[in-house]
Amino acid sequence: MLAAKLIADRINAAIAVRGPEYHCPNCNGIVILKIGRKVIAHFAHKPPTTCPWKIGETRAHLEAKSLVEQALSGRGLKAEVEFVVNTLHGDRRADVMAWSPKGLPIAFELQHTPIDLNEIEARAFSYSQADIAQVWIPFLKASVWKEGKAQAGGWFVEKYSPRPFERWIHGFYGKHGMWMYDPTEKEFWLGRMEPHHIYVNPTTWFSEGGEENSGGGFYRLSKRYKELTLKGPYKAEILLVKIEPRHAFATKEFSWPEGRIALLVPAKCRAGKR
Repeated sequence: MLAAKLIADRINAAIAVRGPEYHCPNCNGIVILKIGRKVIAHFAHKPPTTCPWKIGETRAHLEAKSLVEQALSGRGLKAEVEFVVNTLHGDRRADVMAWSPKGLPIAFELQHTPIDLNEIEARAFSYSQADIAQVWIPFLKASVWKEGKAQAGGWFVEKYSPRPFERWIHGFYGKHGMWMYDPTEKEFWLGRMEPHHIYVNPTTWFSEGGEENSGGGFYRLSKRYKELTLKGPYKAEILLVKIEPRHAFATKEFSWPEGRIALLVPAKCRAGKR
């Protein structure tokens, strides 16, 4: 984790120093400051511990949270990593919480590993009920760069197999598309998914009575694949935040709450619309 308690204060691992005794904000157990060349500065529980926050995070996830917090703070916004939201169930931390100039809270959820649909919907509805704007950003899989190809203004993958939570996030943002994060280059891409159609080759066969039959020769909608178009890349520093309302909606597979969504808008594009 990136934040711990130092006496009564909250401290970020990026500015912490070795020596003082740090404590977990959840269980109040002792945590150790980890600093090295290959890992981002973070805190880890001193064993033994049963705290649910002891679960290790990937380096990429820690880096992404720090990157977003620094980009927001660099623009003069108040931002904190791993901010505790009391209305959330389970792990009550938002990856990054920021506040607009008018004080509206905005939760950033950077999804590196798969998240259960029940969990993502529960968190989304909790944010909505607490009047917290939210932005969900899945990490791009490495296979995207192997399976796709460059095109004007970005990247295209003809047969992309989205994870269930990615389908949920894409539906949450609808026409706006979903922002995705490349942990290797530390850049963001605006992704849009469209239906993918599979061609069924024509075939012929004979029935037991000797009658010739034919089939195929048409396209069918793929249930597994989508066509993914990525626009970008963009650095975190140029992505501004725009907040919009959204209505509740549900399908047989997914459910989305009514509330506020946070959209990322590249600065130069936003300026061009004025």
